[in-house]
Amino acid sequence: MRTFKKLSLIIFSTVLFVNTSLAQEQRGYYDAPYTRYEADQGTLTNASVPTMSFSQKDLQSEASEQVCVNLSGKDASVEWKVKKEGDGLVVRYSVPDEKSGVLDVYANGKLVGTLNLTSYYSWEYLTTNGNPNNVAVRNDNPKMRFDEVRLKLPERIPAGGRLKLVAKSGEIHLDFAELEPVPEAVKPQATDLVYTGDGSDLQVFIDNKGGGKSIFVPAGVYNINRELYFGVPSTQLKGAGMWYTQLNFTNESAYQGGLRANARDISFYDLYLTTTRNSRSSTYKGINGVFTSKSVIKNVWAEHFECGAWIAQYNIGDIAYADGLTVTQCRFRNNYADGINLCKGTRNSIVEHCSFRNNGDDDMATWSADGLECQNNTFAYCTSENGWRAAGCSFYGGLSNKAHHLLIKDHVEAGLRVNNSFPGVGFNETGMHEFTNITLIRCGSFNDLFYNMVGAIDLSCVSVAGNKIQNIRFANIDIIDSKDNAILINKAGGKGFYNMVFENITIDGTGREYPYNNEMKKDWFRGFGILFAQNPAGNGTFCNIVVKNQGGNALVDIDKNSMGSFVWTDKKECPVAK
Repeated sequence: MRTFKKLSLIIFSTVLFVNTSLAQEQRGYYDAPYTRYEADQGTLTNASVPTMSFSQKDLQSEASEQVCVNLSGKDASVEWKVKKEGDGLVVRYSVPDEKSGVLDVYANGKLVGTLNLTSYYSWEYLTTNGNPNNVAVRNDNPKMRFDEVRLKLPERIPAGGRLKLVAKSGEIHLDFAELEPVPEAVKPQATDLVYTGDGSDLQVFIDNKGGGKSIFVPAGVYNINRELYFGVPSTQLKGAGMWYTQLNFTNESAYQGGLRANARDISFYDLYLTTTRNSRSSTYKGINGVFTSKSVIKNVWAEHFECGAWIAQYNIGDIAYADGLTVTQCRFRNNYADGINLCKGTRNSIVEHCSFRNNGDDDMATWSADGLECQNNTFAYCTSENGWRAAGCSFYGGLSNKAHHLLIKDHVEAGLRVNNSFPGVGFNETGMHEFTNITLIRCGSFNDLFYNMVGAIDLSCVSVAGNKIQNIRFANIDIIDSKDNAILINKAGGKGFYNMVFENITIDGTGREYPYNNEMKKDWFRGFGILFAQNPAGNGTFCNIVVKNQGGNALVDIDKNSMGSFVWTDKKECPVAK
């Protein structure tokens, strides 16, 4: 990365175009069943609201909108008027490392439950935890300082009713609560095989009776001390619902937990997946393996795993790569690495209407690892929040992958990422990767884990998986309150960026974290709308780019000082945003 010295920066004229009125389509998981209640928006008693902060040293920098509420006072409480009825409660909170806390839950003035809060799953110190993925991490600010707890209330709080949380013990910071109407438990169908054990022999049941059939696990908590393996085609594992059937994996060894598919047309429905593990090291994914055209993962909630789901073939089998998988209405939260990664040749698969939150690597990614090209995968109508590493959605090589109608917000690092930093197949010379109709809010940073700056849209070329980033289209993108630069186009190695298309890009607010998060004390300009770095080669087109409300200390909206030989052509006329 070149140094942006205040005295030597060449100032270029701002490139500003009159933006058409972008139609704000429904972006993100707009049809999610839960309603959000921000803690600082509730009625507070004996509570305080720390100042909004983008400084990574501050706890609230990892909170929604970088604001949370301190409920550490005696009988401190927060109360909301309920907008939509619900009996499924999720609370996002933080307690100090190695500490705990207790919250009482009241509905319309009546005590209806108690939430036990723990730091067991939170507080990651990446510079010292020894995980191989953390080699060279320099940023020593703790991560994953928030976690979540859930409770099904005895009855629904009606719209207009009151939900109140009262702190009974502990130093508690509250980010928000979510409330949803929990549907009736799913009942087994006549053709389902109903499991009646306690979880300890579930694999035996699958092997002896369930191969090629539909297995139903009733409501309850099942402790399972091994990986559940599905090796017979057309096998389904179904639960009574993500609020009813909990599969809790207890094995302490790597690769010995979660669900693995290694046959055609394996599907999972209506489950809550948890684990006693609390690290990225020596652990396992919630869902793993290969899936095919009749495979569906629906209404599955996975948290505290290494990854929520990692789709790839790592066993010996007759299926080399996943093809045709549908993942829908799932929740991948509070995991230590990716939310979901479509890896090793996965193709023609779709991830839609899902929630990603507080994960420790890319929420949604496709990676053409081990020489297998990922093709024609889609991420759509998903919300990605509070990621503390990598990006909300990333493409690492491949052919014609797509992301559209996403909402990505409050990420410590990037919102969207495209790079060739990981070994595998690079970006195909044909086809077009597309990011369209996406909103990014408060993403990017001057200090990622390695003290590098990353944009809300972060484009980086090296020479690991090929030496080019090519055939990428960004259209109808709204980038709001970027913490540092909105778009960073950086050649750290290789050649550069080719056939890059930017259409209808609105950048509203940059440099929001300035002057914080500069532990290396770099005397660089910060807060550009678009920044070219390290002289890339290549070419691209643009139209209808708006940059406004610049922050930080950057002196221009678009910095071309290190644009190199990259040829950027104004198309003048732009497709109507839709």
